[in-house]
Amino acid sequence: MSSVKPDSLIDSLVDAGVVKANLSIGQMLARGTLAGAILACATMVAFTANIQTQLPLVGAVIFPVGFVIIVLLGLELVTGSFKEPFARSERRLSGSAARNRPSDGAKASEPCV
Repeated sequence: MSSVKPDSLIDSLVDAGVVKANLSIGQMLARGTLAGAILACATMVAFTANIQTQLPLVGAVIFPVGFVIIVLLGLELVTGSFKEPFARSERRLSGSAARNRPSDGAKASEPCV
């Protein structure tokens, strides 16, 4: 697994912001839906473990596994969109890129319905 050195952290954030901003609406919806389902399953398993074992620590250990799965699969949570301002501040993302995401089959000039 690769790591990011502290001096190149901002460059990595900017690159990630550009990638996230250029995703289509269909990709964002699919990634967000899958991430929500995985997080819901992790919550359910954590609550079940907490109730069955009567130890809150068990649920607290199980719940973050859902977040790890989401990150490893590259799925989308709302916090991933917080990287876009870094890309805008470095002038690597135009002002309309995030607002005018074309759907999977539409051209950029066509309205998305």
